[in-house]
Amino acid sequence: MIEQPAFGKRVREVRRAQGLSQGDLAGDDLSPSYVSLVENGRRVPGAKIARSIAERLGTTVEALSATEEPGDRLAQRLGLVGELVAARASQLAGDWPAARRQLESVVEQAAGTDHDEVRWEARWELATVLGRLDEPARHEAALRQLLDDPLTRTAPVLHARVAIELAQLLRAAGRLAEGVRFAEEAVRVTGELEPGRPERAQAQVALLSASVDSGEWSRAEQLGAELDAEIAPLPAGELRASALWAVAGAAYLGGHPDRALELMAEAEQLLATTDGVRLRLRLARARTLLTLAAGPDDEADALLGRARQAVALVDTPPSRTWLAVLETAGALRHHQAIAAGEHAAAIDLDAGELAPLDRARCLLHKARAHRAEGSAEAAEADFKLAAEGYEGAGAFRLALESWRELSAGGRTGEGPDPHAVLMP
Repeated sequence: MIEQPAFGKRVREVRRAQGLSQGDLAGDDLSPSYVSLVENGRRVPGAKIARSIAERLGTTVEALSATEEPGDRLAQRLGLVGELVAARASQLAGDWPAARRQLESVVEQAAGTDHDEVRWEARWELATVLGRLDEPARHEAALRQLLDDPLTRTAPVLHARVAIELAQLLRAAGRLAEGVRFAEEAVRVTGELEPGRPERAQAQVALLSASVDSGEWSRAEQLGAELDAEIAPLPAGELRASALWAVAGAAYLGGHPDRALELMAEAEQLLATTDGVRLRLRLARARTLLTLAAGPDDEADALLGRARQAVALVDTPPSRTWLAVLETAGALRHHQAIAAGEHAAAIDLDAGELAPLDRARCLLHKARAHRAEGSAEAAEADFKLAAEGYEGAGAFRLALESWRELSAGGRTGEGPDPHAVLMP
């Protein structure tokens, strides 16, 4: 017996907890307006429709039909939600250890209960916190456990969220083949969602970035065109900027440097008003490096000057290393061999937060500087180390380009420089 409004209220609660829209829940056989009427208690669905709704939410009609929660169950649920809110407050305050303790407590207390949505949300946020605490092994383990959660498998949005996060984590760790696989999984899952959903664009950005890094540049050009078609409905902000940035990388490698530089400039303008400091810094580096490779002299010099100002404000070992890379590229552009060698000497390969691909890219620029100043042995050693670093990460095309540049005595042809492409 379907009791309204209890059934509709519970449907709305579970749907929102899973990050689904009314259109997602409606599917092909219902309309979003009908789902809205059910949730508001103004329609009593028949048994077949009720079962369909329950299956899409990964639960049962009986669970959705409960008219009243027992007092102890309700009190437990409210307690768990209260702890979850406290953990979110700790995250906002930047107290990651406290957030970790609070979230672990919620996960432990919710185990063995039927508060599946609260437990899932706590596990998801715990994975995020482990990432912020720089515990990659535990971060990955938490995400893989979430991927096997029944709630994840029955909710495309949750499935996509976890797969995207795993793809990004593995790519940053230099495990590109695995990163591509999870990004492909995210794209497949989000294909079931309605156009305009942010998860669709997030999945495509993850797959395009991993494809560029792994050297699948023909595929990247196609993926870039598909992502370009998804950008228009995205609101201004980090996701739209990341999408533009990813399309720019594919455009440059596809032989369209002017288009790539335009997209990068637009992306940076969008990020200027956001709180994503890390993303803004990486985009600024990416745009500067690409402009040094393919842009006009005045713009390249202006961006390099701005990079110096940024390091004066955010003076950390990684930021100094990245500035040294950019300075090296700038000096090489102007055929200033001595200056290139001096800047390359400041590239600290042990600087924190250098991902395997970034470390290989740094070595490549050191090798170019050594070659320019006539240090053949040092150049050869760094070219080999760069190629080995790329190979270790699964970026075999970039490794091949490094070996080719070593054997040819320099870059050949007028085509794009793949080492100048930093993806989001």
